[in-house]
Amino acid sequence: MSLKPMRLTLLFIMMFAAVPVLSACHTMAGAGEDISKTGKAIEKSADKHTP
Repeated sequence: MSLKPMRLTLLFIMMFAAVPVLSACHTMAGAGEDISKTGKAIEKSADKHTP
């Protein structure tokens, strides 16, 4: 039994498993920026309406 086909199969599985993980990092970073912008807008509005 040759290990080469098994290694190639394992490599492909690892590559396909890494794609969602890497794209999720980018998505979470974007969500964090959106939440931060929303918080800043709320804070700015509160500052305007505070006597």
